[in-house]
Amino acid sequence: MSHRILVDRNLPVPMRDGTLLMTDVYRTAGAGPLPAIVVRLPYGKSTLSMQAIQIEPVRAAEVGFAVVYQDTRGRFLSEGEFYPFVHEGADGYDTVEWVAGQPWCNGQVGMTGASYVGVSQWLTAVLQPPHLQAIFPIVSPSDLYEGMIYQGGAFQLGFTLLWTLLFLAPDTALRRAQAGEGGAGVAGRLLLASAQIADHYAYLPLSELPTLRESGTADYYFDWMAHQNCDVFWQSIDPTRLYDRVQVPAYNVGGWYDLFLLGTLENYARMREEGGTEAARAGQRLRVGPWAHGVYGGTYPDRSYGVQSSAGFVDLTGLQLRYFDYHLKGLDNGFDQDPPVRIFVMGEDRWRDEEEWPLARTHYECWFLRSGENAGGAGGGLSPAPPSREVPDVYEYDPHDPAPTIGGPSFLPGVAVGANCGPKDQRATETRPDILIYSSEPLQEALEVTGPLEVILYASTTVPDTDFVARLCDVSPDGTSRIIAEGILRARFREGYDRPSLVNPGEVNVFRLDLVATSNLFKVGHRVRVHVTSSSFPRFDRNPNTGRRLGQDRPSDLRSAVQTVFHDAEHPSHIVLPVVPRQT
Repeated sequence: MSHRILVDRNLPVPMRDGTLLMTDVYRTAGAGPLPAIVVRLPYGKSTLSMQAIQIEPVRAAEVGFAVVYQDTRGRFLSEGEFYPFVHEGADGYDTVEWVAGQPWCNGQVGMTGASYVGVSQWLTAVLQPPHLQAIFPIVSPSDLYEGMIYQGGAFQLGFTLLWTLLFLAPDTALRRAQAGEGGAGVAGRLLLASAQIADHYAYLPLSELPTLRESGTADYYFDWMAHQNCDVFWQSIDPTRLYDRVQVPAYNVGGWYDLFLLGTLENYARMREEGGTEAARAGQRLRVGPWAHGVYGGTYPDRSYGVQSSAGFVDLTGLQLRYFDYHLKGLDNGFDQDPPVRIFVMGEDRWRDEEEWPLARTHYECWFLRSGENAGGAGGGLSPAPPSREVPDVYEYDPHDPAPTIGGPSFLPGVAVGANCGPKDQRATETRPDILIYSSEPLQEALEVTGPLEVILYASTTVPDTDFVARLCDVSPDGTSRIIAEGILRARFREGYDRPSLVNPGEVNVFRLDLVATSNLFKVGHRVRVHVTSSSFPRFDRNPNTGRRLGQDRPSDLRSAVQTVFHDAEHPSHIVLPVVPRQT
């Protein structure tokens, strides 16, 4: 059956302060009042590539929804000044209620969208707009400090700078030029800087990056850097403190290599416990694929997880339509009978349904860092057997030559084709003297690791502040060492992100590194491997080792650190593996 789709372009939607946000509405001609799905994004409401990763508006309109795409405040055609996150809750509330009051809407409203658009949904939901019935956040952060702008107290330089230079600041520059408030060439210089991003990642001091600072288009970027602790600045826009205010169900979609995986999993698990209504708690759903941020095909340059792993095979728009059919139309389509969790098990390369996250049948096993060589080459061992008397390992971390980011949950240039994210081979870096390698013996039985990951490290340093980085890798019999997960902790935040405390050089401290989570089957003959180092650059800013505030150090200030990693009976450094028994 063919449908004639009406598209109302650039409808001015008034916010409570009078600011008008330009909005497009897609709906079937001649249809009565319809349930509506709202997408509020800062990347251009008419950009086809952005629509493809949110929801296909024409397809949704054809099956009986009004689809509302809106430029957020201060973006593209909408009025106002853009400052990330600050206005999204109130503006989302006002938009939902405006939509519900239109003659083409029956008062049933949902929200959907990916990344920043997912954050907007949570910030709206905590304000409880009366007509909001359900949300569908895709690859969404939770806490905007931990897991988005920072992780482990380290600044997510790779993501934040590329995002700002390429996706945010140029539109602001163009708007100001059109208003006669800036030169027409500013946007071009910002885009050129994004194309030469490696030079800008390396620039010091971070807080004085000239291209961005002089453009005056992204003061928020420097505000993020100025608030290096989790203080009131972050707490005021943190939806994780208000889960009990959320009264609607959510379908959470994430990826094992997505840099916002922490937020996706936290939103699901905590809403199941803390949601403001029984409907919100019971209505949480979770799906996690082998995806990275912007890479939803399940295929990377050097590893494919098969055709069924792709978001196209999953049909994310179809999944959203089924979800909203149930929650907005009240259709008895069996959605409520589906298991709440569906995950892709890498290595086994198949989808599996579960009843909860983390899995209740998980055994949390400590695998200890050990001394000595193993059959896989030079380096230490990794074993469930605890250590006794062992000599610590020592390496030098020099921020002039930081260990590089190779794959993993990163967002670096080439992300759209998966060139610099996902399960990349780590062998190119494993010969560096500043990366400690700990490998198990070849596995005699397959080992499934599904759940949260943590490394407990007993270590000392010769400087007042430094970083420790840990990676989990799956090593094939041919030696290929694929990254599975990565985590970092800035030493000053070992007691909490709101309680920075410099370390005493030479003192042994316990560092708990959150590697977030995974689902991976280590096959027979494979090895489990852990890296310990002090940088993953440029994913994270390199720690200058000085103890000064973030962004202040110049090249001449950088100093080397000697790091000592202990793994003996009194200091049993280990990784906690969430082992899931194999089903027979």
